[in-house]
Amino acid sequence: MLPLVSCALALLTATAPAGPDDSLVIFNARRTYQYQAFFISPTGDTLSRERITMQPSGRPWAGQPRVQTACTVQYSYRAADSLTFTARPNPQSQPGRPPMPYEWQKTTVTGVIENRREIWMHPFRSNQYAYTEIAPFPQVKPAHLTPGGSWRGGRLFILGGWGDFKGSVQPTYRVQAPTTRRYGQRDVAGCWLVEAVGQHSRLGRNTLDLYFHPLYGFTEMHYRFYDGTRITFILEQLDAAG
Repeated sequence: MLPLVSCALALLTATAPAGPDDSLVIFNARRTYQYQAFFISPTGDTLSRERITMQPSGRPWAGQPRVQTACTVQYSYRAADSLTFTARPNPQSQPGRPPMPYEWQKTTVTGVIENRREIWMHPFRSNQYAYTEIAPFPQVKPAHLTPGGSWRGGRLFILGGWGDFKGSVQPTYRVQAPTTRRYGQRDVAGCWLVEAVGQHSRLGRNTLDLYFHPLYGFTEMHYRFYDGTRITFILEQLDAAG
C-alpha cells in the first residue's frame, strides 16, 4: 500500500505483469487509485465529500479498443448525497422541458490513454459530477511538458443525451513550471501544473487546473464551471500489488 496523503509517499518498485500491462506505468493493472472528491456549490457550500476509486485493467476499453484501456471507477456516495442533489435543479435540465432527474451509479467502466504521445482520461462524470463533461478532459502531452508549453485539444461534441450540456467544447492547455506539492507528510517534487480552459459553444467558460506527476499521473484536478460550481479530486492513496 502506497498512501499519498495519510502516509508518506514512496516510489513504486512492483514489477508489472506480463502481457498488455508491461507498457503501462500510470494506468498499470497492478495499481489502484483512491481520490477524495469535493462538490462545492456556487455559494461556497460543500454539498458532498466522498472517495472515488479507480482500478485500471490494462485491457482494451470496448468504446475504443485500439487506443484506450479500461478502468473501473467506483463511487462511495451516501444516501444523504443523493437526497441533497435530488432537492436541487439538475444543471442538465433544459428550459421549458420537464426537469432531468439525477441518475446514480456506484460503478462505471471508462477508458484511458497512456503512450509516448499523451496521457489522457475520461473525467469522473457520473452522478453529481456530470459537469466535468463540459470542461477540458485531463490530458498531458509529454513533448509539451515544459514551462510555457501549450496545445489545443480536440473539439468535443456533446450530444442530446446530456440535456442542456449539448453543444461543443474547444479545450486549450498551458503548462506552468513544475512545483512541489505536499501529500500527507511528504513533499512531492516535479508536479506539473497544467491550466486548461474549455469554451462551451453555449454555456461559456469552464476551467480545469490539474497537477500531473510522471509516476503517479493526475494527482489533483480542480474544476470551476460557468455557473460558479467547483469540483475537486485529490489523490489520497495509491495501492500497488506485486
